[in-house]
Amino acid sequence: MMSLDFRDRMVCPITSEEGQKDYYEHLNYWRVCYQNNNPLILPSQEDVQEYMRLRKIENTLYGRTDKEARKMLLQFRKYDSQYDWRPRKSGDDKFVGLVSPTGEQLLPNSFADVFTQFDVINSRPVFVPVSNGEAWALVSLSNPHILMTRFQYNAIIPERWERRLFFVQYKKTMKWGVLSVAYPFLHVKPYKDCLPLLETLMPPIADEIYEDELTTEDHPTTFFVTQKDGKIGILTPSGYSHIIYDSYEADSAKCTFRLIRNDRKRACRADYWHPNR
Repeated sequence: MMSLDFRDRMVCPITSEEGQKDYYEHLNYWRVCYQNNNPLILPSQEDVQEYMRLRKIENTLYGRTDKEARKMLLQFRKYDSQYDWRPRKSGDDKFVGLVSPTGEQLLPNSFADVFTQFDVINSRPVFVPVSNGEAWALVSLSNPHILMTRFQYNAIIPERWERRLFFVQYKKTMKWGVLSVAYPFLHVKPYKDCLPLLETLMPPIADEIYEDELTTEDHPTTFFVTQKDGKIGILTPSGYSHIIYDSYEADSAKCTFRLIRNDRKRACRADYWHPNR
């Protein structure tokens, strides 16, 4: 992915025109090795059926030493990392829907455009961006489908890792905000009947948003940098800070930030879970 030096940190642009083009580029290649440039393989119908069969018996293959089990496990890993399991558009130029590699009709042919950059078999999202030809909105993949927002966005960018955040650009102001997937009814049974909701994590106040990360002991922890009128702020799935700072420092060991203002030489300390302190 494309990166740039921003306030002495290497970040990935998300919302700029170049950033939007590049943000999902890594999904076009094998999910093995860093900076791999081998294009994903488009599966045939036979590949789809075999992959789904191997998924069902995957757990029974581990620990076995026979040649046939090892062969099936290698083939499963190849399917998992080297094949393209993204959905495809259905319909025609004016009425577009969404079909999974297994043939499941995910969305009806009733939109001008739909978002396809996600693994529908291994990482199926809850909501998908759709367009009416003039603006973008979010629709659920539930049955029946529910339009979760109005068609009021110039662009919608799903966060590429957890798919719990949506960076949205309002048409009226062209500023960026963030919507978050919430599960407020998990205490209700059965859980499968509870439709997740969308909450406003950050109102539309940012000019640009960048992706950065904390290199923790367990795994990299992604956070985001917001920019407005030359000032910056911090955004995490837990909240956001005011966009009033001139620089920031990140402490990976403690998952904390030092947000610095140059005008009065003041600094504000915040952590990953409370960025608005």
